[in-house]
Amino acid sequence: MWNKIYFAVMAAAVVVMCFFTFYANSWFGSIGKPQTALEGYEYYAGLGSITLWISTAVLLILANVILWNTRRGWALWTTLAYFAIFVVLRTFWLEKMRYNFQNSDSLFFTPIVGVILIISAGAIIFFNQFLNLRLNEKMYPVKTDDVEVLDVKEEEV
Repeated sequence: MWNKIYFAVMAAAVVVMCFFTFYANSWFGSIGKPQTALEGYEYYAGLGSITLWISTAVLLILANVILWNTRRGWALWTTLAYFAIFVVLRTFWLEKMRYNFQNSDSLFFTPIVGVILIISAGAIIFFNQFLNLRLNEKMYPVKTDDVEVLDVKEEEV
């Protein structure tokens, strides 16, 4: 059941993020004033950023529930992939377009920030999975078959 809930929330989050990404990008093709196009882009890109953080947190909570119940971490890593894809789209594509829209002669450092953000999120996911599995083992220890150990005394010769 949790898997179906996770997939439904993931599908909804992907659709909403695709909408905000496309709509923010479409402002650069506006035929109006450049300042108005930039304000429209920043508004929808900001909504997309907020949506990305909130949806990632919700997906991370659901992924922890799945990990706790099944002891499988696929949902955590799928959440990281979702986050990484939209961070790459934002930092390597949208922000570069915004930067080129404003200035065309300078250096562009936003992809470096995006890579650092993705690596940090990967580390958080890894330690989250580690802690979740350790807590699960402490609360529900794995039962092993009790084997009697016989004391055998060596006979002295």
